[in-house]
Amino acid sequence: MANYFPVVLDQAGHQWLLGLLEDSFDSWEELRQAFIDNFIATCEQARNKYDLERIRDRKNEPLHDYIRRFSDMRLKIPKISHDEAISAFINGLRFHEALRSKLLRKRPTTVAELLATAKNYADTDDAERLIREDVRGVEQPPRQDDSRGRFDNRNPRRGDNCDHREGWDRRCDNHDDFRGKRPRDNDHEVNTVKRSNGRRDY
Repeated sequence: MANYFPVVLDQAGHQWLLGLLEDSFDSWEELRQAFIDNFIATCEQARNKYDLERIRDRKNEPLHDYIRRFSDMRLKIPKISHDEAISAFINGLRFHEALRSKLLRKRPTTVAELLATAKNYADTDDAERLIREDVRGVEQPPRQDDSRGRFDNRNPRRGDNCDHREGWDRRCDNHDDFRGKRPRDNDHEVNTVKRSNGRRDY
């Protein structure tokens, strides 16, 4: 059997075998055990139900991603009952309380039934999430500022281009025109108008 051993080795196995010293082993059992000890760390170990129970959903994780991670781990466990797998899936639901409650009210009997129920729920959940995102994504009319950096309060629904702030600005501008001006000599004089019934100042 030792003569056929190099035939079944891959490149890493051949390099290991060629690197051994001559007369390193006295029997096939010693060679076999040395090979196992050298490569056992690179081999994927068999999984068990405890590995499946450690699969939990994550916060803000899509339900489809949790189902995929759970299914991948379950396929690595050679012998696990339907009841154990179903219990592990339900216990792993921490952020999908509605689905968890639904599965507890009507517990599936097989893993296939479990995954079908979970997938239908995930499809509905994704559809509702897309609708919510579309509603939030409706574009609002942009804020328009005038040349002075102030908010433009023109009403877009009326379809006008009139700035309803113009009257106030005109009054402010007229008031600013009088600032800093020196009074004229005759500004203090009072004009009078003579009328038949007397004199009126204004």
